[in-house]
Amino acid sequence: MSITANSGPYVSFGQSPYGLDYNPDLGPSLFWGGVARLDPRTNFTYLPGQASASLTAGFATSDTMTINYAPYAKGTAAIAAAANVVSGTAMTLVSTNSTTTGVSVSASCTNQSTGQTVTGLLLLDGYASFTGVVASNVLTVSSLTGTVTVGMTLAGTGVATGTLVTAQLTGPAGGAGTYSVTGNATVGSATITGQMTGTAALLQPFGQTPSIYLWNPQALVARAVSVTGSASATGGNITIAGYDIYGMPMSEVIAAPASATTVNGKKAFKYIASVTPAFTDAHNYSIDTTDIIGLPLRSDFFGDVAINYNATGITASTGYVAAVTTSPATTTTGDVRGTYALQSAADGSKRLMVRQFVLAANMGSIPGLFGVTQA
Repeated sequence: MSITANSGPYVSFGQSPYGLDYNPDLGPSLFWGGVARLDPRTNFTYLPGQASASLTAGFATSDTMTINYAPYAKGTAAIAAAANVVSGTAMTLVSTNSTTTGVSVSASCTNQSTGQTVTGLLLLDGYASFTGVVASNVLTVSSLTGTVTVGMTLAGTGVATGTLVTAQLTGPAGGAGTYSVTGNATVGSATITGQMTGTAALLQPFGQTPSIYLWNPQALVARAVSVTGSASATGGNITIAGYDIYGMPMSEVIAAPASATTVNGKKAFKYIASVTPAFTDAHNYSIDTTDIIGLPLRSDFFGDVAINYNATGITASTGYVAAVTTSPATTTTGDVRGTYALQSAADGSKRLMVRQFVLAANMGSIPGLFGVTQA
């Protein structure tokens, strides 16, 4: 297909404030490969009528906010309580939601390799608990633990099954304020919980249909897990299986310690499906969450990310690990998009904000944007 070129300028107004046009599918415009700045110089710019093989040059503009969230505190035994292990037998995962670690149960996502919905998962950093009131399709939130995001399914006394958050109306992003919700229930002041359910809950919808979705920076926190042993433990390999923020299946083998110490994993999970040891030991091991946060887009260098944590710009590369680009990925290689280890412990109130600058060399392919295929 040939290049489409016009002299511009362009105005995309969505819908007129004067009532001259109504667009039910109002939303952002999406462009393959991003947007770039045309080089206007002779021999580099576009010449109307030029041959299809002629050079047209420019500079990439690729600044994207990928995370805007206050991660929960990491927790020992947040995924599986300390227990003896049996080779080939999955450990018992936690069975109750936690407002301390933000791990919630009975979660689901779409397996992007098969297109099928997977249920019975643990969800990391996709949970909120708050005092709320619902009236006339508006939820008023106060006393918040966690972050409220569009697409969350609400639960609580008087809340109809399947009630969803559809938009934020007032208040700081994801915080105390008002939100529009589905249904028309009236709920007096009560404890209400919100949970991301399904991969689509990590997306911000636009339009009445809706037809356009953007990945939501308030929902894209994934984190590495760890294994803690006990005194006189023998140690051995434990396989963590689950899914990333996009619903891609992934797994990691962590060498559990032969002592009462902790070994951190390298890969950032959003969902946990199972934890299976490859050895038997009558000593306890727990599966924990860490303060190692995954990056939503591939990062090759510390300089292509801008990190602000707890209202402070991060200038030191300490804690940053670039994406592993070796293909294929294995269960022992690092994260395919890269990670950042928080340098002061998360507590549910310190906000992490990440902006990523995609290199021009990475814009034209799926591995360039999202890393090699997960193991």
